[in-house]
Amino acid sequence: MKYARLLFAIVAVACATTPPPPPAQLTGPVRHLVDPRSGWKGSAPEGIDQRFEAAWRFVLAGDYPNARKRLDDIRSRDPEYTPAALAGAAINLLEGNAEAARAIVDPIAAKDPGYAVAAVYEAEIDVAQNQIQSAYERYRAIVQQPNAPPGASARFGELQTRVFDQLYGAAINAPPADAIPLLRQAMTVDPGASAARLLLAQKLVALKQYDDARKELDPLLDTGAAVQAEVQETLAEIEVGKGQYEKAIARYERLAHNDPNGRYTHRLEQVKEQFAAANLPPQVITAMQAPAITRADLAVLLYWRIASIRFAQNVPPPPIATDIADIPGRDEVIRAIALGIYSIDPVTRRVNPDQEMTGAMFARITARVLALRGASCARGVPADAILTACGIAISNDDLPVSGQTASAVIDQVDQAISR
Repeated sequence: MKYARLLFAIVAVACATTPPPPPAQLTGPVRHLVDPRSGWKGSAPEGIDQRFEAAWRFVLAGDYPNARKRLDDIRSRDPEYTPAALAGAAINLLEGNAEAARAIVDPIAAKDPGYAVAAVYEAEIDVAQNQIQSAYERYRAIVQQPNAPPGASARFGELQTRVFDQLYGAAINAPPADAIPLLRQAMTVDPGASAARLLLAQKLVALKQYDDARKELDPLLDTGAAVQAEVQETLAEIEVGKGQYEKAIARYERLAHNDPNGRYTHRLEQVKEQFAAANLPPQVITAMQAPAITRADLAVLLYWRIASIRFAQNVPPPPIATDIADIPGRDEVIRAIALGIYSIDPVTRRVNPDQEMTGAMFARITARVLALRGASCARGVPADAILTACGIAISNDDLPVSGQTASAVIDQVDQAISR
């Protein structure tokens, strides 16, 4: 009778000091930590499953002191029971000590590569340390196993989204050279992401890699995304880059038809200008790119960039110049002579087409063109005040004038004449 009373007292004290294990619940951060017994193929001493179950329930409930007590008891009696070591790593991880958890898990995973739960724990340690790409790669290997742990596929999907968002977000504002590898990596994560594919094509266009851009864009052309304005715009830019101006203009005209903000309308006009420039005679391109233009270069630019010179009516026959027989731009120089823009020396009968233009010479000829071609801002204005009256600034110096500078001024002259 006394023995029975003593046993009852011991049990009562034990129950008072060690609470019963709570029910198992997979909630919060612990929901991704799979039961370490899952998939473990080592030996399990008799009765250990019941003892581990109690410890694991305390882990899931967040009662780590009681969980540690039970796990310490298991490890002291059965040191080769690996699930108990993983459960201890789970506690470290849940308490925020990821390095301590990794020190336990990595050797276990290395010793038993087929133990998928250890790989899951490695992945979750990666997540805790913000190594999302590494965690994603681990889960990708895990879900390919025939007996992947429960919940691994869902967790893989979550990490896939996070990795993609990181890569795509970093690529949006990155320079093209930096964005392209990020987007290619994002496409391996989610090959069906149309926004990433479009951005990749746009970044390739920015680097003038037009064939690669078209290759990346092609899969979208067989989907509903093909009619999206940004897709059509990117196609048009690829066509511009490859010199297919007619196709690009037709595409931009369709876009401009439904363009309330005028964005595509403006680009359409730019492409038309590029198309026109691409079809200019070689002497025009040479003049536009010249670091220092000659009188012949200027005559070429005036003819091809000012409508009232190119399409002038009732042009009188020009006087004969003896030094323009075989020069590039001969016809344009003759038109400048006929319209009175250039004069011929009465003695030598020369117009000096090879003479390099200075700022002062260019200013005088520009003012003469404005007056001769009837610009309203030049009417009744002294010759030396015409440029100011027309709002055109030219450096009146002895420095050479580049084709780029002359082209920009001549465009202003054409606008002043057209007003």
